[in-house]
Amino acid sequence: MEVKESNRGSWLLTTVYASPQEPERKRLWDELQLMANEIRGEWMMVGDFNEIADPMEKKGGTKVNVNACRKFVDWIQRCNLIDLGYIGTKFTWKGPQWEKLDRVFKRLDRALSNVEWRTRYLNAKVEVLVRSNSNHHSLLINLEPELINNRQRPFCFEAMWNLHPKFKDCVKENWNGNTDLHSSLFSLTNMLMRWNKDIFGNIHKRKRELLRRIGGIQRSPSYGRNRFLEDLEKQLNKELEEIMEREEVLWLQKSRKNWIVEGDRNTKYYHTRTIIRRRKNRVLKLRREDGTWEEDQEELENLAVNFFKRLYDEEERNPDSNYRRSLYHEMEISQQTRMYERPSKEEIKKAFFSIRSLKVPGYDGFLALFYKENWDIIQKNCIRFVHQIWENPSLIKHYNQTNNSHSKGSSS
Repeated sequence: MEVKESNRGSWLLTTVYASPQEPERKRLWDELQLMANEIRGEWMMVGDFNEIADPMEKKGGTKVNVNACRKFVDWIQRCNLIDLGYIGTKFTWKGPQWEKLDRVFKRLDRALSNVEWRTRYLNAKVEVLVRSNSNHHSLLINLEPELINNRQRPFCFEAMWNLHPKFKDCVKENWNGNTDLHSSLFSLTNMLMRWNKDIFGNIHKRKRELLRRIGGIQRSPSYGRNRFLEDLEKQLNKELEEIMEREEVLWLQKSRKNWIVEGDRNTKYYHTRTIIRRRKNRVLKLRREDGTWEEDQEELENLAVNFFKRLYDEEERNPDSNYRRSLYHEMEISQQTRMYERPSKEEIKKAFFSIRSLKVPGYDGFLALFYKENWDIIQKNCIRFVHQIWENPSLIKHYNQTNNSHSKGSSS
C-alpha cells in the first residue's frame, strides 16, 4: 500500500497477519524478506506477526520457545528492519488460560520499518490502545507526535571538536591551571559554547553549502575547461571531506558506539543507531500504582523521582545490608595500609585513561576523550582534585551539587 503525503511524497505500508501455523508463517517471512531486499524507499509494516522476539514478551502459559524467538529476531535483522517499540501495555494479545497455568499474554502485534522510514519519521511512536471486544490490542501509529520539552539542553563535549586544527590551542589559551578542576571546567564550558558557535560552526549547514557550491561548479557550462573552477572544486572537496569526517565522529558519539565500522562513510549507520537509542531512552508514558497511565512531562519526572526515593529509603531500612557486609573477607593489614596511601600521578592518569573515550559524560558534560587528548594541559588540576577528594571524601557531595547547578544553567 502506498501512503501519500501532500508535502513529503509517499512511502510504502504493509499490513501483516501471520498464520498461527509455523509452515505458513515461514512462507510469509520468505515473501516479506524478498520485498525487503527489493524495496528502496521508506517502508513500514505493522500487524499481528504471531511471534515474540524475546522471552520477556510473554507472560503465563507454558515455557517460552527461545529458539523460535531467536529465529524471529534473525529474520528481522536479515530484512534490515527496526522494531518501532511501543507505548502502553507490553502485551498486545490476551490468550487462553489452561488448567493449572496462568493466562497467556504475548506481544504479538508490532510495527517494523526500514532505516529510511525511521530516519524520515524520527519521532514517530506506536501506541497500544485499550483492548475492546477483541483478544488483540489495536496499534496507533502517530507519525508526528507533539513533543513538549521546555528544558535547556545541558552542555556536552563534542568529540568532533578535536578534529579542528585550532581546538587544542583554544583549550590551552583558556584553561586556568591555578583554580580547582570544576571551576576550570565550568569556565571552559562557557568559552567552548561560544567557540562552537563562532569558530567551529554548524557542520550540517556547512555541508549543505559545500554540496551546493560543488554542484554549481559541475553544472557550469565552462566546467572541464576552466582551471579556476577545477582548483576551486578540489578545494571545496577537501573541505567537504573534513566536514564529513567530523559528521561521522558526531554520529559515532551520539550512537554510543566505541568503535569505527570498517568501510566507507558510516554516518548513516551511526545515525540509525542514534535514532534507535534515543527512541528507547525516551520515556513518554508511565503506569501509576493505581494502573492508570501518565503522559504529562512534569508528572513523569515526579513519578520517576518518587519511585527511586522510595526504593533507596527501603534499602537503607533493610537490615539485610549489615548481613551482606559481614560476608566480605577482612582485608589484611598490608592491604589496608595500601588503601590509605594517596594515589600517585601515574595511578591517577591510568584511571582517567582507562575510561572509554566516548562513555556517557557526567554532569559536567566532558567525555573521557577530552581528558585524554588534553592531559598535558589539564593534568595538574585533575591530580590536585583527586588528592583533595582522597583526603576529604565529604567534598564529593559538594562537587556533585555544584556540578548539578552548573549543568542546569548550561545549554548547547
